Amino acid sequence: MPQPPPPPPPSDWRQRLTTLWREASASEHVDGHNARHFRARQILAVVGLLPMVFMGNLVGTVTIAATFWGQMPSWSLCLWVVLAVLSLVLLDRGMRGLLTGTAKPVATRRDLHIVSSSVATFAVIWAAIPVMIFPTTDHLGQLLISSVLVGMMCGGGLILSSIPIAACAYVLVMAGATAMALQRSIYVNNVSILGLLGIWAVTVMGVTMANARMFFSRLRTEAEADRQRQLIDLLLRDFEEHASDWLWEISHTGHFRHVSARLAQSFGLSAHQLLKHSFTDLVSTMLPAESTEAAAAFDQLQSHLRLGRPFRDLELPVQVDGELRWWSLMAKPLFDDRGRAAGWRGVGADVTQGRIARDEMARLANVDALTGLANRHCFSLELARVCASVETSQRGCALLFVDLDNFKGINDSLGHALGDQLLRSVAARIKACVAPGDLLARLGGDEFALLSWQAGDEASAAELGDRLLAALATPCQLEDVRVEVRASIGMALAPRDGISPQTLLQSADLALYAAKAGGRNTHRFFVPVMGESARARARLQQEMGVALADEQFAVHYQPQVSTRTGQVVGFEALVRWQHQERGLIGPNEFIPVAEETGQIVPLGTWVLRQACKVAMQWPGSIRVAVNLSAVQFRSHSVVDIVEQALADSGLPPERLELEITESALIDDHEGAQATLAALRSRGIRVALDDFGTGYSSLAYLRRFPMDQLKIDGMFVRSLDSDPDAQAVVTAIISLAKALRLETTAEGVELPEQMVMLRALGCDQVQGFWMARPMPANEIAAFLARMEPARENGLY
Repeated sequence: MPQPPPPPPPSDWRQRLTTLWREASASEHVDGHNARHFRARQILAVVGLLPMVFMGNLVGTVTIAATFWGQMPSWSLCLWVVLAVLSLVLLDRGMRGLLTGTAKPVATRRDLHIVSSSVATFAVIWAAIPVMIFPTTDHLGQLLISSVLVGMMCGGGLILSSIPIAACAYVLVMAGATAMALQRSIYVNNVSILGLLGIWAVTVMGVTMANARMFFSRLRTEAEADRQRQLIDLLLRDFEEHASDWLWEISHTGHFRHVSARLAQSFGLSAHQLLKHSFTDLVSTMLPAESTEAAAAFDQLQSHLRLGRPFRDLELPVQVDGELRWWSLMAKPLFDDRGRAAGWRGVGADVTQGRIARDEMARLANVDALTGLANRHCFSLELARVCASVETSQRGCALLFVDLDNFKGINDSLGHALGDQLLRSVAARIKACVAPGDLLARLGGDEFALLSWQAGDEASAAELGDRLLAALATPCQLEDVRVEVRASIGMALAPRDGISPQTLLQSADLALYAAKAGGRNTHRFFVPVMGESARARARLQQEMGVALADEQFAVHYQPQVSTRTGQVVGFEALVRWQHQERGLIGPNEFIPVAEETGQIVPLGTWVLRQACKVAMQWPGSIRVAVNLSAVQFRSHSVVDIVEQALADSGLPPERLELEITESALIDDHEGAQATLAALRSRGIRVALDDFGTGYSSLAYLRRFPMDQLKIDGMFVRSLDSDPDAQAVVTAIISLAKALRLETTAEGVELPEQMVMLRALGCDQVQGFWMARPMPANEIAAFLARMEPARENGLY
């Protein structure tokens, strides 16, 4: 919306004075709910200078009392000294007592009048000196009193400049007292001196008003900056991929406070029309007629606004210029300094395209919307039919699982848009190799499945696999990027490798697993020994149950070191399996099995309790980081488990950091947000682990409260040799700083990596260069060795 033209300059002196006074004072008309806070800041500015004023006042009163002792009754002089000192003390306490609130104190207009009256009373007490002494003292005494009064007039006016009404009252009283004294003097009777006194008084008041204008300019600038920071935080939290986001802010009456061009465009109305009606009235007129979904969403919106509850992701259908659009609304209530409702501020996004896509996906139940191939549902139905067919048992068919080897890295580095283009290109290439009558499906992600009746024997299936690998070997040109893609293929033949859908799928999946283990970019047929490996995996699952009961696991700890100070700030707890027959087994082998079977929950609980107990033996500044798997995090009892571990060990919550991966946040956004909020409300830190290797969506950083991002070691290890890795690490650290998050780099193995991470602004590091994971009984010795090394600048 174009900015309105600046107001014309004031035409007469009264308007100029009114404008000047508004610039140098707080008013609800100009400052809104900030006016009460501004008045408190005025008082606080004076209160901060009162100790210095008190000392100057004390010196002045003692000087005058000592100088004129004997020239007037001693009791009256003592009474004046007591009144001068006591009035300033009472002024200080009275001004402090007027302020209400602690975090953001406030004051009323009446409070400023009380301060001004108190200041004027203080000035009257000082004004009594020239009235009492001037007629009886000599020329030097009068000169002393005049000098003191003029100095106090100038200094007091400047000290009180944050409260111009008090400053003017003070200056006028002091100037008037000085003028009266000069008129009563038998030595001084010069009109020019009185003129100079008036000039000085006017000058001091002018400087006072200028200072007050600067004071309020700074206050208003700070208030505007604070409001802008709130807007920026809100935009970052609710930023969506669509370019149609718009901010909306309404008052407690429901009317818009600001109308931007994008807001007016979204409503299809002019700014004048938007300002004229309330938000709910406008939305009610835009609802599609006879739409129960629109009525339900609008009722929900009204309920949130009426009850003052923040909300987000509220989808609402509206008619804009005769076209059906879908809005996604979020907002939070605003409150004034007294906690009263002051309106709402939120973000709206046009999610029409996303809604259409979801509706289209629901309609096309058997088609993959991205590639146009059959989807998992369609494939499952066809596979069941094929396995039940007599023709299959006589003629045979092949089931091929095709999985892209490097799609995840391409998708993360180039973005989802190019990733989708790559999947469409891959689907088209595979489809070109498929014979008529065969079924090609995309099961999800980068996984494809092919049912082929033309490749019913091993030789034909192998030839088909070779053709698929050759078709995918040619690099794909995606916009201005040339991408090389490879695939692994697992193949199972029916009825040789199974006749039931479950058996055939398991056989093809095991063959795919063997192809990936065999170096990728190849194909493998199912062989019975693969079934043996699967059974060995099942045995490992059974042994884990025994290992949990017998506590055959051990926890090792890897230090996390601050790049700024070189001090150890924490240890990450890493679990190991001390197998009775196979020896020490690393987590990469048994953690996936534990997650599949759900055994990760009792195992993770045990690790958490052990880590908390051990951490209590460390210095109080060192925290412990414990990994939570996605299965653990989604458990309904995770908060209770963490609380119990802290209670049993006595570890303060702020010394515990829980590390979660992005996979824990994907499926259940609402539950994940509630769990994170519950953990952080108890003072527990939360870190997002392996950032940069998964989806790395900004949506997670906007929606979920975090304290730290952990940079995966795959980027750190190539930091000194790979410019792409440097760019990724730099971007992650910059993003974390913008979101006020800490960063920890994993996998630091060389001093050069440490130097680069420190230069990039990474907060903490961990890796073999500092220390390998160690048992709990070695930590004390390690910390003792670290301190001299840190002092010598080795870290």
